[in-house]
Amino acid sequence: MPDKPLDNTWVGTRVLPAARRAKRAGRRIGRRARSAVAPRIGALGAAALNAATTDLTIPSSGAEQVRRCGVVVLGIPDYPRIPPLWREKLIQAERHSVPTVLMVRSPEDIEHPLAAVVTHLVTTDPQLLAAVRDFAGAERTGMVDSLASGREQTSALFALTRVHTPVEKT
Repeated sequence: MPDKPLDNTWVGTRVLPAARRAKRAGRRIGRRARSAVAPRIGALGAAALNAATTDLTIPSSGAEQVRRCGVVVLGIPDYPRIPPLWREKLIQAERHSVPTVLMVRSPEDIEHPLAAVVTHLVTTDPQLLAAVRDFAGAERTGMVDSLASGREQTSALFALTRVHTPVEKT
């Protein structure tokens, strides 16, 4: 048994942190490349997008399914609380640094608890954009054209969320 723990040695203070940083950088580069080649959008609720989405509400979708998504888009549920299954998916998205986007369709959607939890808010209504910006700020809000193609909507979502996406936690 060594005299001092590995954390206090040169390997523990220099090599292991550098390896962790390299691993994070590799994941970030891989995620950006995957988002450019084959973007994957996860959906919780009625997302109302023309882009292809992966349904995350089915029981078989686990943490790996959320981790592979570049963005998770949420619609407002029918009842005023966040569903327990959605809560799990939101925690997994936060753990893996996957940005979450709420589709806001009416001014009442801003009052829902999901609006305070997600990282970004998006609307398709130009008159509603000012209210959403007042609530969340200009850097966290965006506009998506409801008649745009799936590819255009996908690129708009990724452009919005790429600006303030945090580093993935290991």
